[in-house]
Amino acid sequence: MTTVTPSITGGTVTSWSASPTLPTGLILDSSTGAISGTPTAVSSLTSYTITATNTGGSDTATVTITVNDIAPSTIAYSPSTFTLTKGTAMTTATPTSSGGTITSWSVSPSLPAGLSLDSSTGAISGTPSAVTSSASYTVTGTNTGGSDTATVTIVVNDVAPSSPSYSQSSFSLTKGTTMTTATPTSSGGTITSWSVSPSLPAGLALDSSTGAISGTPTTVTSSASYTVTGSNTGGSDSVTVTIVVNDVAPSSLTYSPSSFTLTKGTAMTTVTPTVNGGTITSWSVSPSLPAGLSLDASTGAISGTPTAITSSASYTITASNTGGSDTATLTIAVNDVAPSSLAYSPNSSHSRKALA
Repeated sequence: MTTVTPSITGGTVTSWSASPTLPTGLILDSSTGAISGTPTAVSSLTSYTITATNTGGSDTATVTITVNDIAPSTIAYSPSTFTLTKGTAMTTATPTSSGGTITSWSVSPSLPAGLSLDSSTGAISGTPSAVTSSASYTVTGTNTGGSDTATVTIVVNDVAPSSPSYSQSSFSLTKGTTMTTATPTSSGGTITSWSVSPSLPAGLALDSSTGAISGTPTTVTSSASYTVTGSNTGGSDSVTVTIVVNDVAPSSLTYSPSSFTLTKGTAMTTVTPTVNGGTITSWSVSPSLPAGLSLDASTGAISGTPTAITSSASYTITASNTGGSDTATLTIAVNDVAPSSLAYSPNSSHSRKALA
C-alpha cells in the first residue's frame, strides 16, 4: 500500500498503537504512526483505532481498511464450445482461472433448460431438456478484487432420427390415378426436414415437413428405388421405397367386323382394332392365325392373303401394357376359290338302240 502518515498537533507523540491489530502484512510505525506494508490476507471492511500517546495523554483517530483479493483473470473453459444432445447429460465443464480466488460465479443469458452453473465453482453441468440453436453465454467470476469473464458457445441438438418407415415399402401406381397418401413414422428426435433422391416420378411430391408422399402420377415409369431422408439438428436417417407407375390397363378392345369369311388366295381388307385405356405395348393372338395372315405387333391390325383353306375358328387377340391387358375374339373361315367356267366338251351326244 502507499504509506499513510498521520498529522497531529500538540506535544510530541512518543508511542503509537492500533486496535484491533492491523491486517496481516500491514504495520503501524511506532515512532511516526505511519501505516504501510503489503497485505497478505483478504479482510473485510474493518475500523481500526489508532492511538497517539505521550506523557501528557493520548488522542485517537479511526481508519477503515479493506483488503481485497487479487482480481480474477484469464478465466477459461476447455473446450469453449459445446455441442450437446437433448436428453443426454453433458460432461461437466469446470473453468480455470488466474488471479485471486473467485467467490461467486454468474452467467448471462441463462443457460439452456436443464443446464446449470455452479455458483461456487463455475462448473457447467446438467442434462439439456430442450433443443436450442447455437448461442454465446458470458460466465463471470467475481471476488472482492473485481471480476473476469469467459465466453462459451452452446448448441443443443435434438436426438438424431432413427428407423423412419412407411407402412409399405413398395408402391404400384397407375398413371392418372391419385395415390393414397403415404406418411412415414420414425423414432428418435422430431424430424424437421425431409428430402428424397432421386426425384419422385412426375406428378408425385414429398412433403418436406411431414415426409408424406402423395400426388397423381402423370407418366409411366419402370420400378425404381427412392431414398427418403429425415433430418434434424442431431443427424439424419433414411428409408428406401420402391415405386412403379403403370399405364392405364387396356379396355373395350374391339374389331369391326369380328367375323371374317375369306377366300384362299385373295387378300383380306386390313382390319384395325379400337381400344380404350393406356397405350398398348404388345399384341398377341392365340391360336395362330390361318396361314398367310398376320397380326401387326405394334397396331394389332390383321391383314394378309390366306394360303390355306381352314374351317371357321375363333381367335383371341390380346392387347397388353404395364397396367394389364384386354382381349377380343374373332371368327375366321378361309374358303376355297369358288368353282367357275363349268363346261363339258362336247356338250351333246347320240346313242343307238342295241340290237337283240
